[in-house]
Amino acid sequence: MSNARRFFRYDVTLPMHLEPVDRYGYYLGAERKKLFSAKEEEQLREYNAQLSGWLDKGFDASSHAMYVFYVLNHRIDFMWWLLEHLIESNDSRLANEYKFRSREDAKFSPPSSKKSSTIAPLILGLYERIDGYIDELQQVVKTSINGKIFIYLENPQPLFDDKTYVTNLDKLAQSGVLPAKVLRLLVDKLNLQGLVLNRLKEAHREISHSGEWINYRVNLSAGGFSFLSTSPFELFSIMDVFMKIDDEVLVCRGKILSQIESDEQLYPYRIGVEFNLLTVEQEQQITLFEQRKELRDAMQSVALPY
Repeated sequence: MSNARRFFRYDVTLPMHLEPVDRYGYYLGAERKKLFSAKEEEQLREYNAQLSGWLDKGFDASSHAMYVFYVLNHRIDFMWWLLEHLIESNDSRLANEYKFRSREDAKFSPPSSKKSSTIAPLILGLYERIDGYIDELQQVVKTSINGKIFIYLENPQPLFDDKTYVTNLDKLAQSGVLPAKVLRLLVDKLNLQGLVLNRLKEAHREISHSGEWINYRVNLSAGGFSFLSTSPFELFSIMDVFMKIDDEVLVCRGKILSQIESDEQLYPYRIGVEFNLLTVEQEQQITLFEQRKELRDAMQSVALPY
């Protein structure tokens, strides 16, 4: 006979977030069409087509400007390659070309230019922003949980503003100055991708920022837990359970096994969740947390003699 206390052993209060996943175990909160519209996909294709045309035909293959623009465009493309994997909740490190693309990108360095160049600050600023985006996306991938749960710790940031560096870029581009036209396209392409990244961060905000989680009163063990809820859950549905335990975020996969109506008016449902395939380390972390909590509660309940 199984131990009934395996799932509900001790009452604790925890910051917690419950995130539904699909039947394949993937996060449901970031549909591609909500992150990147069909119109924007067409716009990105247009940017790429125009850039390809200008870079292939507008510059001498040996020119310094050609190389600088090639580097910027190549790195923006690498950023998008990383971003597309995250949009689909895929670990880019599993892709065959990941190591090659990463090595190629690591070969680039900030472009050099004459100090008198009026567009040099814009080019360097653009390079640094691309660098920041790529570093951030790589970090999201490296700190993922099992290559499926991606945490975005950095807040959405304003899009790149070329006017901070050059005030007349649009005027120069409209008058037909080729470097200005290419830079305009590069900035617009980068900002479109930056906009998608910001939407992705917002879609993952609840799982990324534990300070905003609800404090749940749960009956917890290493086998599972129960909690009071304002709304019902679908029986046997799967979810990722995010719990903040001793200042560390623990993420477990759980299945809804029971749902009982309670006498609480504010919380009319008690939901029972079974953990699925916890690691030994996760079981130990939960057990030690409970033991410490139980000990502290016991000590507080004892009146010490003076």
